[in-house]
Amino acid sequence: MSLTHSTLSLAQGFTSITPTSNESDIEQNIIIPLLKNLGYNDKDWQEQIVIHKVRVDFCVHPHDAVAPHPPYLIIEVKAPQKKIVYSSWQIHDYMRKSGAILGLLTNGYEFRILYNYSGDIHTILTYSQSQLIQDFQLVRKLLGKKIGLKFSQALHKSQQKVHTRFLRAIANSFQNPTMLGLFNRRKKPNSEPPKLSGENLEQPESKFITNSNQENKSMIITVFNNKGGVGKTTMTINLGAALNHLGYNVLLIDIDAQANLTTGLGIDPLEDIENQGKKDITHLLIDPRVKLEDTVIEKQWGNLKLHLVPSHIRLSNMEPDLVRIVDIDRVLAKKLKNHHYDFVLIDPPPSFSKVNGISLMASSGILIPTQLSPYPVRALEYVIEQARKIGEYKEEALPILGIVVSMYDQRSSSFNLSMRSRIFEILDKVGEQDTIDLFPEHTWVPRLNIVSNCPDKGYPIFSSEFDDQLTFQEKETAQKASERYLDLAQHLVKVSKIGN
Repeated sequence: MSLTHSTLSLAQGFTSITPTSNESDIEQNIIIPLLKNLGYNDKDWQEQIVIHKVRVDFCVHPHDAVAPHPPYLIIEVKAPQKKIVYSSWQIHDYMRKSGAILGLLTNGYEFRILYNYSGDIHTILTYSQSQLIQDFQLVRKLLGKKIGLKFSQALHKSQQKVHTRFLRAIANSFQNPTMLGLFNRRKKPNSEPPKLSGENLEQPESKFITNSNQENKSMIITVFNNKGGVGKTTMTINLGAALNHLGYNVLLIDIDAQANLTTGLGIDPLEDIENQGKKDITHLLIDPRVKLEDTVIEKQWGNLKLHLVPSHIRLSNMEPDLVRIVDIDRVLAKKLKNHHYDFVLIDPPPSFSKVNGISLMASSGILIPTQLSPYPVRALEYVIEQARKIGEYKEEALPILGIVVSMYDQRSSSFNLSMRSRIFEILDKVGEQDTIDLFPEHTWVPRLNIVSNCPDKGYPIFSSEFDDQLTFQEKETAQKASERYLDLAQHLVKVSKIGN
């Protein structure tokens, strides 16, 4: 591959970076030369600028742009030994507060380009050093000063139109047509929106982070372990949020009288449901006239959206009523028959009561959460046996999709290894060593206070990004946990064969 002057200087900067380099090394050897290669000069960027009480490494905007705000590009630099995936929320916050259109996050080895669409920020491109050099001409068109100026001109032109319409509305309201003449509305230079299509920005498909969600199936999954305290409800909430983050429509069903799933989403069963005359899981199970859609509540945090069938403490006294209903075991299955969700996650109590049987009869798969500790691992044998019994009564198979590890201690590697071996021993003992998998280690969720505290705040872990009461360090930890849940969700999609 032949190198131009720009890419040659970039390649030389890369050779100066080692795993022991610091942020300043990257700024001096990569970022500043990169900005110059993008067509900017020293007046076009500011370093370590404070915006809304946060300090941004580089704020880039052509100084001769007609619209001085918002900045066109924000750059956040991390040390080479740091995984930048866990700093995405930090640059998201910077971009929202500054209104920056584009963001660049790098540790000198990996480069992520982000786009801000009215506060909805996503990574749109990822590059290694070699990929960045290979596609630099394309990257220069996107991040460079020329497009930055065109974008600023187009934005200014749009704002002028809004100002003119608003001023005219004020003048009409106050019956003062001379008001318009107070302002010198000089004709601005003709500007066109930047053309970012066609050959200018065609990208290899592999470099775009997209979601091609073309599923033709759905899954109803009971998240079940009769041993309490294994993080079952927290996992259900955050797994559901991760699936929605991947583009799937998700319904959560709380069929536990403790209603921890309901309250964990910020819903009070008494104030928000009963006192408002709304229906919950008890109505869905007992009243044949109540349909699924009569009980569903929507919760939304930004672009994250979950639907919920809430629970109520009165469910704890309804065991005799449930037993008397004809074919009660299939009532939930019947009411879920024509649902439109990609995934339905059911959270039953940590026991084996009537509602657990109802949940499993409605399910097309079981997910077993466990801790890597003796009692939860020992309970696996019982859970598997109960799943087998229920499966005998179902017309369709009831597979155990896998065993998921939560709340594990990252410091106890030898103990974790022994518990892992114990799980395989149990699977071998019950004859399921070839049919039930322990989910891979990259899907395991460690024990973290930030995760366990989220239900008390009424939001999934993903929404920690927008909690201004958290420090950047806490948000970074939350993002690490979020990435685990995303890995878990992706693996679940794979084993569920959604889309196949």
